[in-house]
Amino acid sequence: MLTRILTACVLIPLLVLILFFSGTLVYPIAWAILAGVAVFETFRAFGRGRDLLLSIPAYLIALGLPFGFYPFSDSAAGQYGAKILLAAALVYLLFVIAVTVFRRGTFAFGDASALYMTVIYIAVGFAALSAIRYGVAFGKYLCLLAFIGPWTTDTFAYFTGRFFGRHKLIPEVSPKKTVEGSIGGTVFCVVGYIVFGLVMQFGYGFTVNYPMLAVAGLLVAVISQVGDLIASLIKREHGIKDYGKIFPGHGGVMDRFDSVLPTSILLWLLLQIGGVFAFLS
Repeated sequence: MLTRILTACVLIPLLVLILFFSGTLVYPIAWAILAGVAVFETFRAFGRGRDLLLSIPAYLIALGLPFGFYPFSDSAAGQYGAKILLAAALVYLLFVIAVTVFRRGTFAFGDASALYMTVIYIAVGFAALSAIRYGVAFGKYLCLLAFIGPWTTDTFAYFTGRFFGRHKLIPEVSPKKTVEGSIGGTVFCVVGYIVFGLVMQFGYGFTVNYPMLAVAGLLVAVISQVGDLIASLIKREHGIKDYGKIFPGHGGVMDRFDSVLPTSILLWLLLQIGGVFAFLS
């Protein structure tokens, strides 16, 4: 526990620094590096760490997509960045299918599908952090929600489950998670989003759409926990405890950002819808 706390004391200021420089190349560079490391961890987890034919294109996609939104304005980033994401996903899909076919049965189609989905999931998840920052109005503030939601959910799910947990959530996937912890994490995620709204209103003068912010908090709490369970399922199926050791006490990039990835994608989609999901004005 002490190691986890000490690591968090380093990571939180580092994240604040990245967000402070989010208007510069520091922001997409940070996510590109983390996306590349996450892809490396994934290939190693799948036992394909030395498969350069499949991994090199995956690295290029993971490293490149966070820059797909960078210098565009809000509307242009949403338009062109989404096209870049779709093109990269389709091209890599065709490439993986071709490799699977020409390897003539030595690379099972099921394994190829799982690897492809995980790589695109990682690449799009980190790219969505850039998409929120550069592709929507007030993105420099709203990108905070991609971290506030999942990490608040994770933290309070842990403590609520530790003190009040009685019923296992999905023990076959994650033995320690409880229903009570899940509910606690969800409640505090919604509270965290409301607090964010209060800070934006009284600290920066925004008009805040509190009902939709609360709905977003509820959705994020659910999807972030699903992301955590997905990462746990992959580890369990491949017999590993952690994806890596880059963050002492926390594991690898995938261990620390497993709930941020689906959250960033969900928030980007909600903010693209706009209208009722315009949290700030």
